[in-house]
Amino acid sequence: MAGFFIWPELNFQDNISQGDHGRDLYAFDAVTHGKLPYKDFWWVYGPLMPYYYGLFFKIFGVRITSILLGRALLVVACSVFFYLSAACLMSPGLAFLAASWFTQSRQEFFFTYNHIAGIAAELIICWCLLSYTRIESMRYLWIALIADFVLGLVKINFGLAGLCGIVLSVLLIDFAKKYPFNAPKKRFYLAAAGLIPLLLGLIYWLLLKDLPFYAIRQCMPYFGDDQPHHAPPLLVIPYYFTQHWLTFIHTPVDIAIGIILHGCTLLSLYLLITKKIEKTYRQEILLGLAMIGVFFVVYFHEFLVSAVWYRCYWSLPFLVLFNFVMIAVAFGLIPKFLRILILVFFGALTALGIVAHIGSIQSQKHPYNYLSMPRGQIYVGNEPEWTDTVNKVTSFLNTTLKKGDLFFAMPYDCLYYYLTGKESPTRQLIFFDHIKIPQQQEISVIKELESHKIRLVLMSNRIVSDELGLGIFGKTYCPLLSQYIHENFSPLVRQGGDWTKPPKPNSNHGVIILKRNP
Repeated sequence: MAGFFIWPELNFQDNISQGDHGRDLYAFDAVTHGKLPYKDFWWVYGPLMPYYYGLFFKIFGVRITSILLGRALLVVACSVFFYLSAACLMSPGLAFLAASWFTQSRQEFFFTYNHIAGIAAELIICWCLLSYTRIESMRYLWIALIADFVLGLVKINFGLAGLCGIVLSVLLIDFAKKYPFNAPKKRFYLAAAGLIPLLLGLIYWLLLKDLPFYAIRQCMPYFGDDQPHHAPPLLVIPYYFTQHWLTFIHTPVDIAIGIILHGCTLLSLYLLITKKIEKTYRQEILLGLAMIGVFFVVYFHEFLVSAVWYRCYWSLPFLVLFNFVMIAVAFGLIPKFLRILILVFFGALTALGIVAHIGSIQSQKHPYNYLSMPRGQIYVGNEPEWTDTVNKVTSFLNTTLKKGDLFFAMPYDCLYYYLTGKESPTRQLIFFDHIKIPQQQEISVIKELESHKIRLVLMSNRIVSDELGLGIFGKTYCPLLSQYIHENFSPLVRQGGDWTKPPKPNSNHGVIILKRNP
């Protein structure tokens, strides 16, 4: 089912941004040339995924379709391990429906190719621990630790949060199932509490140790006010439940889904509390729900302190799994005709969702949605004006720049580095207010531009933005760099975008290219 869902996306991306996706693509290409994350280019996630996707560049060629193939395999892996996790707590048929529903209804991290690997690692951990509740085998615990190590290399805070979730879950399972605290279990706890954090810390230290402290904070924005979005948890929790409730009142179908899910939840809680289900099955369900709850909470931490909605997507697999566990338990009391009706309802919605998904993508595959350069070769869901601008600017750069020439793109337009196959003249790829670029870093960037004899500077209309944390180039951030460009470069050509409208990461994209003064 996941294959049917994902195959139209092998040459299509709903939205691609010149900043975040450009950063990812540039990083994946850079590591294939021996560059190191953090040290040789700014990178804000774990060091693993540039190498994963870089391998696809090596095997299938340097084009975005290679990256979409790598992402597609991770989406399929998510579906497989969601099914295996669900099958630990429900019938194979219902588990298949749950995995299909998750695949077509899950929320995508729309701004990066990085995080889907983290979701896959989460679900591997989930399957291992649910399997451990049924079969006391240390193999599952060691696989869970390996998956968490991978998760830590995808995003460090989620790897550490996952370790907490694993330890809490194993303690709970061992206590409930009376599993022995023997020598293998001691080694497991030693690895979870010491070895895995030590290995993660060593890898990150080796990659970051030569950078100044301000550059480390830019790559690891987990301190103080490094993040532009802040919210008190006591306000975030009611906001989350309000938004969650609103998802069930938009259409009659949403209302029906809400009635089924909440009705099954209430009925299941009644069955579990009153002990009206078989004892062994009840224990497995309660342990499974406890583990699902633990991981929902530990992966909720980024959203809890920011109220940025996409950050709750880390917990979403566990919410979907919880809903189908509640359906599975409720099926023990619901009449057969009603069970069949619920299965048909969700099955029909899943099938219609996949068909609609495929149809929507196919309807957007037009020539004016195509990135035509050799390193592109995909259709995008961006507005045609965005695609036209990117195609024209890339063509201009490719025909204007000589073989050894580099150019400077700012404030955050790394996509052009990737599409032209040109290395960034500076280690720093992003220039915004919230990045907090100090004066010594500005001086360092200017020296790099001089040493590479940069003749062209590309500036997008995001140099002036009302988005939170972005600011105005030259006024709220980088005054020295702004003065340097103003004194040494003059406008050469201007492409795309309505410069009177607010620029966005993937729409209303305008570019001005400046040429060094004689």
